[in-house]
Amino acid sequence: MATIISFINYKGGVGKTTTTFHIGCGLAMFEPKMRVLLIDADPQTNLTFLCADFPQWEKQIETVGSLESVYSAYLKGENKPLRDLIWKRPMTRPELANIDLVPSTIELLDIDLRLQSRTKAATTIQEVAQIHLDQRSILAHAIEGIADDYDYILIDCPPNLYLATQNALYASDGYLVTLLPDHFSTVGVNFLDRKIHQLIRERNLSEQIVDPVNKRVTALDYFLCFVKVNVTAGNTQKVAQKQMASVRSMTRFAERCFDSHTEDYKDIREATTEQLPVYLHSPGSQNDLLYRAMTKEVRTKFPLS
Repeated sequence: MATIISFINYKGGVGKTTTTFHIGCGLAMFEPKMRVLLIDADPQTNLTFLCADFPQWEKQIETVGSLESVYSAYLKGENKPLRDLIWKRPMTRPELANIDLVPSTIELLDIDLRLQSRTKAATTIQEVAQIHLDQRSILAHAIEGIADDYDYILIDCPPNLYLATQNALYASDGYLVTLLPDHFSTVGVNFLDRKIHQLIRERNLSEQIVDPVNKRVTALDYFLCFVKVNVTAGNTQKVAQKQMASVRSMTRFAERCFDSHTEDYKDIREATTEQLPVYLHSPGSQNDLLYRAMTKEVRTKFPLS
């Protein structure tokens, strides 16, 4: 059974997709090599285009479909097996043969509105709870059919906490929040933490209303990691050090922060431009070493199920 991790933040531009990609590649490349499925749940499709060129993607979408196909089928009262949408080995490098992909499309952009527009009128609290669970468990049900085929499933979420992200969280064993070491990330992480814990409480309450015999109370394991840390002359900037120390000193996050981080060097930008992980594009570079360390920490903090 795969360990499922969502990579989230309510902000864009915080290294979420780059980190999902590199962790996935690291898990697949380095011993013990893991079977990895990447799911691109973001309509921006950046993770998809890190793995494949536009013509390949266009052909895949036209002939097979994308993650959006799962939600469209749900809205029609049908079922679209996730297995039918998996893009086997989208990257041709032999080192990345253990990675499969469920691609995204821009059509996911309005999925929240489409789901909400189909919400049925509810007259009892049980019906309200069931609707809450149904709308947020679409991805979880889809993953059930392929979970035994992989060691890790990594979901790149859109930069919000709407229904698509909530579906990813409901499907996950845990989540990783990518943060920049700046003031806005430091302030925003408290808001994000509160909102996600509120969502999990709502799920638990809804499950207990639907099935009063079910006494199971679930929580998601989660961690924070700093990425794109600013450096000057090879040294971490004092502002970045201060912001990281500030988050790590918060009681609720003291045991939740990764020891590893990544830095804002050109090796990452050049590698992603070439649609390669930094391990293959710039072996021995700073972020090659840093993302290797982060991958090891993911294995420890999110062990196999």
